[in-house]
Amino acid sequence: MMRTICGWRWRLFWGAAAVVLTASVSWAADPPVRFGFVDLQAVITQSKEGQAAMDKVKAEAAEKQKEITAKEAEIKQMDADLQKQAAAMSEAAKKDREEEIRRKLRDLKRVTEDVNRDLAKREGEMVNDLLKDLTTVIRDYGKDKGYTLIVEKGQSGVIYGNDAADLTKEILERYNTRRSKK
Repeated sequence: MMRTICGWRWRLFWGAAAVVLTASVSWAADPPVRFGFVDLQAVITQSKEGQAAMDKVKAEAAEKQKEITAKEAEIKQMDADLQKQAAAMSEAAKKDREEEIRRKLRDLKRVTEDVNRDLAKREGEMVNDLLKDLTTVIRDYGKDKGYTLIVEKGQSGVIYGNDAADLTKEILERYNTRRSKK
């Protein structure tokens, strides 16, 4: 009986030792888990291509703003002329002029809304195009450097990240280098 208990303990010991050795070998074979995060907004606003795209949208916005400002000035001039000439005008002519001014104000409001909607759409498309390219750069970087997971700093809920895990500068450099080669 004593021999059976001792044999049982001995087999348990060697079985546990085999499990530990097997597990430690498989743990040693697994690559280390590496995490990183990227501030995509910073990369987009600081990258050469992102700045060029934003400059293009700003130039379009400035052009449209000139048109809107010119229409506003025209309406103000029409209103000032109406105020000066109101005493000499017939009631019907005054109403026609007031209606024309209201119509131009409605048109201006529609144009302004259309311009704002159009610019927002173009900016969204620009950001989406940049994000597609940037995602490819981040994936390639993660594969090259052996990262397990790379998340976005702003959207992922990263509350704290060690500076060593912040990949924003490296991604920005790689993105600018890659974009300049195209």
